[in-house]
Amino acid sequence: MTAADDYQPIDMARIREIIGFPPAFIADKKVDHVTELAHRFIGHSTFFVLASVGADGGVDASPKGDPPGSVKVLDPWTLAIPDRPGNKGIDTFTNLMERPGVGLLLMVPGLSETLRINGDAFVTDDPDLLDQLCAGGKPAVLATVVRVREVYFQCGKALIRSHMWDPDRSLSDYALNGTDYYSLAIAEMGPKLERAGLSPAALADLAAHEYRTGLF
Repeated sequence: MTAADDYQPIDMARIREIIGFPPAFIADKKVDHVTELAHRFIGHSTFFVLASVGADGGVDASPKGDPPGSVKVLDPWTLAIPDRPGNKGIDTFTNLMERPGVGLLLMVPGLSETLRINGDAFVTDDPDLLDQLCAGGKPAVLATVVRVREVYFQCGKALIRSHMWDPDRSLSDYALNGTDYYSLAIAEMGPKLERAGLSPAALADLAAHEYRTGLF
């Protein structure tokens, strides 16, 4: 039993009774290709979230950050997303081997509006494409090619409510209880670190080294 068991789900009829229906221009805003404005937005996006679904139906949302223009629009129906050095968990790639569906939420710093793209994707190691996706003087490790199916912009209410681009810096202090992220994370990971033969200091040093030298 969990706290979720204290509540009852509602059906779509009840959801629509509460929320209502969108105006026609909202319902019709989705297109099946990258428009000129979407192309410009993608070219200036430095952060996005890539969502994928595993064989068991579990959903994974992976944050991605890169210099502007790193996501390439190969044509109005195709995107190429670079993969950079990371923790080697490859959750997204594992999911794509089973189910090709992906969802992208792209952001441009300072803009409240976001861009959403849905489609099907696969992974490639094509050397010419990896060179096109280079950053920091290094080619991408791998590339995710997305066949675009839906493209649409999302209004800025979520980012406005959150003050995303004008954050309250004290929130990070509260979230971390006045200390730093790795001190708290290491405390929770203690037994796992011991099994991996890592000390807390070694993990903190490893993370700092990766941030300095392993971004690209």
